[in-house]
Amino acid sequence: MLVVIGFDYGNLWKWEDFDPSRLSSLMRSFDAPWWVAGGRALDLWMGRQTRAHQDVDVAILRDDQKQLHQTFDRWELYYATPDHRLEPYRSECWLEVPLHGVWVRPASDAPWLCEFLLNEHEDKQWVYRRNPAVRKPLAEVGVLALGGVPILVPEIVLLYKAHELTEKDEADFLSALPHLTPSRKAWLLEALNETTPNHPWAGRLRG
Repeated sequence: MLVVIGFDYGNLWKWEDFDPSRLSSLMRSFDAPWWVAGGRALDLWMGRQTRAHQDVDVAILRDDQKQLHQTFDRWELYYATPDHRLEPYRSECWLEVPLHGVWVRPASDAPWLCEFLLNEHEDKQWVYRRNPAVRKPLAEVGVLALGGVPILVPEIVLLYKAHELTEKDEADFLSALPHLTPSRKAWLLEALNETTPNHPWAGRLRG
């Protein structure tokens, strides 16, 4: 067990420099969908870095956990608990809600490659973990960024960020807003109305 403390996770908060080509190479044997998520996905989508990033988030589907073990069978994998601990994530483990974060690194003295975020789905529909009423066809969940890296679409990235509302999440929203198409704005607004009525971003999405 690794104990993590607060937002910065004590001395465990050490990540590899983000290298999309390295990530794509490592994920070549992962025979299932995956998408870069979080603020890095927004930067890849806009084609420029808008701020400094600390970690790397990669979204996969919860049903593809075994693929994750097979792809990183020689690596160290830990899952994050709601009380901020990291527990060994062994091949016989199967994570259910609310567990959804898996940290991956090549060795105990190495920085983390990324955190894999387990996403819910039903048949061919992506399902928002916080509110199953919010859905999107799996075929529309990701796009390819420059260089062919799969990323989570910006409206889904921003939906996750809307429920954190940290300073960086607000900055990401303001950076991405001018680039959102009317259909992406409409989907995000509908999702916010379903999950968080009167959300502070709603007015700016309507405007």
